[in-house]
Amino acid sequence: MNTAPIDVESPDIRSGRGFLRAFEYSLRWLEVNARAIDRLNVFPVPDGDTGANMVLTLRAALKEASDAEALDGAAAGAGAVSARLARGALLGARGNSGVILSQIVRGLAEGLEGRREFDAADFAAALDRAAQVAYASVTEPVEGTILTVARDAGAAAQAARGGSLDDLLTAVVDAARASVANTPNLLAVLAEAGVVDAGGQGLLVIYEGLRRYVHGEPLPDTSDTDRAADAFAAFAEAHQTDEHGFCTEFVIHGAGLDAAAMREDFGSLGGSLLVVGDDTLVRVHIHTERPGDTLNAAMAYGQLDRLKADNMDVQQARNFDQALAEGAAAAEALPANGIVAVASGEGFEDVFRSLGADVVRGGQTMNPSAGELLEAIERTPDDWALVLPNNANIHLAARQAAEQADKRVVVVPTRTMPQGVAAALAFNPAGQPSDNAQAMGRALAEVTTLEVTQAVRDATVDGQTVARGQTMGLLDGELAALDDEANAVVLRVLAQLRQDDPEIVTIYHGNSAPRAQVAALVAAIEAQHADLEVEAVDGGQDHYDYIVSIE
Repeated sequence: MNTAPIDVESPDIRSGRGFLRAFEYSLRWLEVNARAIDRLNVFPVPDGDTGANMVLTLRAALKEASDAEALDGAAAGAGAVSARLARGALLGARGNSGVILSQIVRGLAEGLEGRREFDAADFAAALDRAAQVAYASVTEPVEGTILTVARDAGAAAQAARGGSLDDLLTAVVDAARASVANTPNLLAVLAEAGVVDAGGQGLLVIYEGLRRYVHGEPLPDTSDTDRAADAFAAFAEAHQTDEHGFCTEFVIHGAGLDAAAMREDFGSLGGSLLVVGDDTLVRVHIHTERPGDTLNAAMAYGQLDRLKADNMDVQQARNFDQALAEGAAAAEALPANGIVAVASGEGFEDVFRSLGADVVRGGQTMNPSAGELLEAIERTPDDWALVLPNNANIHLAARQAAEQADKRVVVVPTRTMPQGVAAALAFNPAGQPSDNAQAMGRALAEVTTLEVTQAVRDATVDGQTVARGQTMGLLDGELAALDDEANAVVLRVLAQLRQDDPEIVTIYHGNSAPRAQVAALVAAIEAQHADLEVEAVDGGQDHYDYIVSIE
């Protein structure tokens, strides 16, 4: 944690320098609270990282903006500094919470654009704009999350715009705190766990930091545990994927473009909708059964460019055994192939590298930033790249990196590392990027992932009581089994899946699983399920005894 003192003797945030100092104070307060926020996880697994992701995102924003402070003239004004904060947050965003935070900062920058200094009315409008931009960045906004907190804070700011900045920030913090407390009433998964939303709590802490700076309040050494101890929650980050129809993408060039209006216009035409850009250039991504209708609607806004419409229903499948044999035979000589894969654990990293992927280290507890993903994308040898996030919390950062790239990028919606391995095995070096993306999508859909770990606290999940230290089996992210030891969890889940006739089980064992325990598990599976092909691979991952691929 950064422990250098921050000068709050003259806490005026209206100028660029003061605005930067205030956000440094917010970062410090967020760092103080990060561990408590990291514990805000509906599932009591040891990989909550919302607080860490928001800290790293805000650090990246401040690193970019600090260069502006040394510049003279307009570059040191509040509008210019906030714009640099937004750019830094965009490229440094980690995890879904970090990406949404970057959009909130972007909205603040849009609201303060062109201002050397700002007053309460300006800042109220900027906070309101921040909520609007954040909502617009998410295809399917979920109430009871950081989005709701941002909106409620923006509304409170507008109501207090006629007073001082001090009064406005007090109103914002009060509204954000009330909004966070209300999140369980809006999101059932939070109510079941008896907790509040982690991303919303993080945003409250950031706004509290701004208010603390204006008031000249010192920062304590530890988090406000009385407030946070019983408020453990996580963002319900379920981003739906659409594997049917046409993956349609295009760019619209024009003047006075309105991304929000486009999003509303195109929303009824398909799913997985993403509309981002500014008033002169907007990029659109949509999965639709009628790409022609979407393109016709888009032409009303301006000139279209970079059009594509890939048929996601084309049947392309490769035999797993054949792909595995081909990959093993060519592992040492396989060149980089345009795939960027996120992986956690030396074993998993080796698997992806053997398949020709450029590996970005990350996953649970250490989501890579959009900037790190962008660097890997730019390293790929051709004018395209295929990105395997391998974690639901990395999808938004991957998409953000894709939007910033100068080449065509397809983010393949892998949510686990076993799905990523299956997708990488489906890659055909002689195929087109769009064909490979389709084949990868089909391959990952054939994989079921079981993650086995220990609960870090008592909780209620899906109606089941989970005790701290108990071993949980999460099947594609849902609680499937509880037991006192890891091998029993795997065997129970495999017994449940017998009706699905799985054929191949690959056990990626982590650093916490002793070799003798792994050998015993393989022997037990072979004894109970003679028709299953079982393989054990050293995944090298932390936190999870086993990550099991079931096909």
